[in-house]
Amino acid sequence: MPVDTAKKKVNRVNTQTTKMALANTDETTRTERARAKQGIDAPTAVLVGATGGLGHALARLLAAEGFRIVLAARREQNAAVVTDRSDGSAIYLRADVTDPASLQELATAAFEHLGRIDAVVNLAGISPRKPLEDYTTADVDALMAVNVKGPIYLTQAFLPRLLKQSGGAVVVHLGGAMDGRVALPFMSAYAATRGALASYVQGANRELAGTDVVLSFFGPVPSNTESESPYFDMWRKMGVALCEPDVVAREILATIRQRRRAHVMGGGLLKMLTLANAVSPSIADAIGLRRFGKLIKEHSPR
Repeated sequence: MPVDTAKKKVNRVNTQTTKMALANTDETTRTERARAKQGIDAPTAVLVGATGGLGHALARLLAAEGFRIVLAARREQNAAVVTDRSDGSAIYLRADVTDPASLQELATAAFEHLGRIDAVVNLAGISPRKPLEDYTTADVDALMAVNVKGPIYLTQAFLPRLLKQSGGAVVVHLGGAMDGRVALPFMSAYAATRGALASYVQGANRELAGTDVVLSFFGPVPSNTESESPYFDMWRKMGVALCEPDVVAREILATIRQRRRAHVMGGGLLKMLTLANAVSPSIADAIGLRRFGKLIKEHSPR
């Protein structure tokens, strides 16, 4: 077959594949909206720790796409911003990711309200930036409680019912920027928790093979949110563009629909560092991680 003819054939196949993917996405959206009109058959999601800018953006998007939502957080006033504007599609339930009993109660109440659950999204997390010697016992305990124990307790609370229901579900845990294995300087203890989460999700999926339940590690990019605002200048100096929360929310929705086991946002420098670190950490250091360390140190509270 001539080379030009082969190229044209490949291009036609690629075009057809793209059209099929878009058609499948459109069909998924139409199906979800049709289910939404039927009330109880609408797609459902539980958002945990969804009280910040990203959580609000995700809740708005899911509501617009026909989801019925449970927002779970420690403080109701933060969730009220979303529930008050949801036209009845979202309710608030109190929950604390560091308290296993609280999460068991959340799971029971969420299933009672929603009937079935298609997605659980864990947005809770803390990320102190400090030199090695400045991490206190309280810092380390809090990091482990929220970033490591919390996802495990949350998964355990929902998993038995998710396995019993028909149709399966996805549990999405938000990790840090990149793949959870790139450890930035002056964020060492935090990086340890994200690496632990990535490994937990990977191991859990191997254990759940053959079921309809998937755990997902979602690595967002730095976002234009209030919680990240102290570090806007730092990211700018690093050459990392901030992403709007609505964009991150759409990526999370795609992860829910496609039930991805892992999805890491970011291109350019962040992608290069992630790939380089997987091959050789020293290469990642030379490309930019050492420079990142100096900038993080400048913007870290002492």
